[in-house]
Amino acid sequence: MSINPRPTLKFGIYLPNVGWEDVPSSEEMKAFAADAEASGFDSVWVEDRLLHPGIDILEAVTTLSFVASCTSRVQLGTSVLLFNLRNPIPLAKSLSTLNHLSDGRLVVGASLGGRPLEYEASGIPTRTRVSRFVETVETLRSFWGQSNSGEANIPNALAESMTPRPEDRPIPILIGGRVEAALKRAARIGNGWLASSTTTPEIFKRNWEIVTSHAVDLGRDSASLEPAKFCYIDVDDSEERALERLHSRLPRYYGAPYDAANLTLYGPPDKCIEGAMRLLKAGVRTLIFATVTSERDQLQRIAQDVIPVLRKEGISTF
Repeated sequence: MSINPRPTLKFGIYLPNVGWEDVPSSEEMKAFAADAEASGFDSVWVEDRLLHPGIDILEAVTTLSFVASCTSRVQLGTSVLLFNLRNPIPLAKSLSTLNHLSDGRLVVGASLGGRPLEYEASGIPTRTRVSRFVETVETLRSFWGQSNSGEANIPNALAESMTPRPEDRPIPILIGGRVEAALKRAARIGNGWLASSTTTPEIFKRNWEIVTSHAVDLGRDSASLEPAKFCYIDVDDSEERALERLHSRLPRYYGAPYDAANLTLYGPPDKCIEGAMRLLKAGVRTLIFATVTSERDQLQRIAQDVIPVLRKEGISTF
């Protein structure tokens, strides 16, 4: 009788490429990344915005390239890269180069994303968002020598001229989005689904069932797909202080009210662990923590007070 292996739980942390206070210096970014790796995180991640009035943001791929040079083990992820705002062929080259120089550690989270201001500045019509996104995914895979449905219409001779190719170290693409069409795209062309911070455990469970069911309908192995999610966290012995920090910073970033009380993990470690366990029980297997500060004390508290319990509980539960 064969025994299915236990699913692996992986934990990531966002790098501070968003200037919640000020964007970090090169030395501060290097120290944050080194601490994340030394503290046992499985991955480090960056957000992606080309334009954001009022908030400094470091470019995503450039930041990961810098961090690749001062780490050796952690995976390097984008959450999420705005494919539609970039030319797919230079993007294929820059991502494959990053994957090569980091010894195959790149994970690409991507979505349609982007605000009207960014589309306008990039000269990209929003009406082509879906078709452009799908074509970009297929273009990347064509130039990387990975499976290609032919939707990108890239001749083999042209695709094969881009080297080195990540054939021995494939680059996974996790598709973001929450509407049913996005979930089905994740099942059809993605290596997994990356849920947003506003995805509750209940919504995650329901949406992941849509992803896996559609994958099976398409003849794909649903077990090969990665269920991932990022969530904001603020570990503090004072619930009120933690919630106030989240309330004061998240609406400024999103440009709209943000229900931090119900959509984030905050307060003492036990409370954060309880909320995180609900996500893991809903099916999340890669949980990415995002803080609203560049201070490394939050990283240490998550690594020391939260993740060890989640790993232990996860081993006994899943």
